[in-house]
Amino acid sequence: MKIRSCIIFLCIIFCAIAIPAMASVEVGHVNVKPTGDLESGKSNVTADLQMNFIAVGGTSFPSDESIVLNTELENPVWTYSIILDGVENPRPAVSKKQLDLSGWELSYENVDESVKVNLKGMTPKVDKSKEIEIISVNVATAGGRVKDTVKKVTAFVTNPGELKGELSSTTDAYSKLEKDLSQYKADGIDVSKAEAKLKEAANALNSAAGASYSNAQVYIKNANTYIKDAYALLDSGLALKTINDAKEAIDKTDEWINYFKTEKEMSSDPRLAPIITKREFASEDVGDAKSLYDEGKYSDARKKAEDAYEKATEVFEETQALNEEIEKEPEPAALPDVSGLLPYIAGIIIVIVVAVIAVKVMKNRGGKGGGGKGGGGSFGSRDKPKKKSTAHQYDELF
Repeated sequence: MKIRSCIIFLCIIFCAIAIPAMASVEVGHVNVKPTGDLESGKSNVTADLQMNFIAVGGTSFPSDESIVLNTELENPVWTYSIILDGVENPRPAVSKKQLDLSGWELSYENVDESVKVNLKGMTPKVDKSKEIEIISVNVATAGGRVKDTVKKVTAFVTNPGELKGELSSTTDAYSKLEKDLSQYKADGIDVSKAEAKLKEAANALNSAAGASYSNAQVYIKNANTYIKDAYALLDSGLALKTINDAKEAIDKTDEWINYFKTEKEMSSDPRLAPIITKREFASEDVGDAKSLYDEGKYSDARKKAEDAYEKATEVFEETQALNEEIEKEPEPAALPDVSGLLPYIAGIIIVIVVAVIAVKVMKNRGGKGGGGKGGGGSFGSRDKPKKKSTAHQYDELF
């Protein structure tokens, strides 16, 4: 317990010595004129401040330390007064970027001490707009090493030419977007969401025209963001239209494939196989494009949809080429169409058959009616039978 109490006691003593020493200087409000953004190489700047010292052990400021004031203004002039118990003691002006106030000059015992500082200078010339240090108040050790920054005030120095270039570039991008949207809208693409972003970009550019440099930069940045968002939304509309166009080309190709298979009986024709294969590749690309679109990756979806449309269009053209090739092939000789003559032919055949039957019947009847006995002659035998005529035998066949 005694050891712990000693450690705590030593820590308290250390803090009592160290902390007040680090907080021995206070700086209130720094009055900088002009306020806001400063113009490169043209703005005359003034800064006024007062440092108040908190006595440590009866001494206003440690004699082995110093106050170091810095600035990035060009041609700076420092003027300051040490105020002791309300009495000002002016010091000679200093023309350099760093003002050193030694502890020997600031260290007083049992005195209410403060220091008033005035700084005048001009903003430096900058190629690119940036923030600079107007004034900083630091506490340094005897070796000159800064151990604590009590106060630091900065300002933004602008290059009007740089802002003008940024504004002009953004305005050109806006004009291009406006033209693109008008063209795609005429092509039947839905650009309503992109047009909303275009309007926001216009408002931002109008605000940038009359704003301070830092605010104008924000407006210009916002305008560029709106333009970028508009193109992303435009990609959405273009991707969707291209996907639908590719689907339409594939549907037309399917109609021709079905025609070749059914009407032309070409299912096994080797010329049809590559068309079917390419059609499948185009269909896969359409599916991939739709998946990317659903994920909100509109730019990637548009590229994939364009690939799908190119393949779908190519395979559709191949179906047209195959159809032309088929039409040029010679047609097999066709038999004449006699379907209209069949009734007449049947009638003729019937007439012929009836006539033949009628002739046969009439001949058979005529042969039977002429049968009588013949008379004898002086050179012939009676008893000897006569030989039948061969002509009659032929007639009997009918």
